[in-house]
Amino acid sequence: TQKNTLEQTLPDGTKVFLNQNSTLTAAADFNNETRTVTLTGEAYFDVKKDQHRPFIIHAQKMNIKVLGTAFNVKSYPGDKSSETSLIRGLIEVTLNDRPHEKIILHPAEKLVVMNDEQTKKDAVGEKANAPSSVVISKINYAPADSAVIETSWLDNRLIFRDKIFTELAGELERKYGMTFRFGDEAVKQLMFSANFKNETIYQALNALQLANPFTYSIQNETIVITK
Repeated sequence: TQKNTLEQTLPDGTKVFLNQNSTLTAAADFNNETRTVTLTGEAYFDVKKDQHRPFIIHAQKMNIKVLGTAFNVKSYPGDKSSETSLIRGLIEVTLNDRPHEKIILHPAEKLVVMNDEQTKKDAVGEKANAPSSVVISKINYAPADSAVIETSWLDNRLIFRDKIFTELAGELERKYGMTFRFGDEAVKQLMFSANFKNETIYQALNALQLANPFTYSIQNETIVITK
């Protein structure tokens, strides 16, 4: 199975691993007073320590500031949420709509920011322009081998627990380069847990069918899911 990651070393020595459909853009003055990049998608950073020049990542809802640490950032356009998961060190997070608040994450912690305005409205019972809904939790480990789920993509694995089909579809699209289309509203809410690595898309779909029955057909690069 082809590995869907791209490894890059930035001019300061920082190592970055980019997931599928992700882009990282360095500022024109990168490596001067600050080391600033913009991320669309998902990446794992192993930042070279430099006490005099902070490393700053701009994602769609949040800004992450570090000196030297290892962490994962997932911020795909269209996803319900953005998140950052800390493996070691410390990171400081500010949100675009809460610029004066600083959120400090410690190792094995994860911060999730809701992207979707309607989801945020439903979650906090406020107007759509209310501050972003934020949750801090622990990173998750796979029961079988204690692999960190949030960074499992680095090993070309896809591990998920209790995800509804519409959320899972985005992960499968990025892994297999396919597009999902749902022909039935009820099937969108089916929930799954699984662990994939070398499976073909057919094997993955057949395994999911064992947990929750559904019907699928593949037309060119589109997977049509019905109940």
